[in-house]
Amino acid sequence: MSKESAPKREPAPRRRKRKRPTLWVSAFLLVCLAVEGYVSNRVLETSRYTIVSERLPAAFDGFKIVHLSDWHDARFGPDNRELIELVRAEKPDMIALTGDFVEFLSDLPDMESLCRALVDIAPTYYVTGNHEWARVIVRPLRALLDSCGVVNLDNRVETISRNGASIRLVGIEDLNGPSDQRPLSEMVARARDGEDPYLVMLCHRYDRWNEFVAQRVDLALTGHAHGGIIRLPFTDGIYGPGRVFFPQHTSGVTQEGRVFMVASRGLGTARHLPLRLFNRPEVVSVTLKAVAP
Repeated sequence: MSKESAPKREPAPRRRKRKRPTLWVSAFLLVCLAVEGYVSNRVLETSRYTIVSERLPAAFDGFKIVHLSDWHDARFGPDNRELIELVRAEKPDMIALTGDFVEFLSDLPDMESLCRALVDIAPTYYVTGNHEWARVIVRPLRALLDSCGVVNLDNRVETISRNGASIRLVGIEDLNGPSDQRPLSEMVARARDGEDPYLVMLCHRYDRWNEFVAQRVDLALTGHAHGGIIRLPFTDGIYGPGRVFFPQHTSGVTQEGRVFMVASRGLGTARHLPLRLFNRPEVVSVTLKAVAP
């Protein structure tokens, strides 16, 4: 006697996975990333710091320095009007430019326009970065600086006087420069000249911090790392020069004892580097504050 086979159940129709929410979320994130990419490469901000030192002469209390670095021929409005107006708004007593402003000869006309505008605001000083030397454009750049009234501070010392007191500026030529360039320690000794003045150093590279400490430089203004290119929470940037990951001291104030360094995140991006992200280009404003010893 044969058993009757049970009737086969029809398979339930498969529900189609809803892809729309995933697509919408992906599209939203891409838009957010695109907006952040634009902001991080085109929207300027001003970062303000106060450096307090008992070594600063009282006559220089409130002395303000605007520090710009790593411009790389970036554009901030017609003729860089947005950048110039942010600098002007700070009412600086001096402007420090710490290298990597140009990469090619074709960048020099834009550099001239910017320099002439800056000199009209305050006395302006310049040291070279690695890109000016790598592209072999230092000689025409220096001629341009001279014609604009910008002081070339490479391996030079300048004294700034105010109400009978003075501080000294010393500029350090970038390490990409001549092989016989003067070491940082020698330039510091020349700037001191047997005395112990308040010393402000312009140097392109932030990663010479240990030298600044060893030579007891009062204030070093640096750049070079572009703030680590991509800045995420709890990091000082992801990528630094020399293929260094998670570099340190690429932004803001670093202090050890009497020695301060203010590192700029810079204004632009070198052509061979990825775009900046979560890392707006910045105008750095440093106010010096004197306190009684």
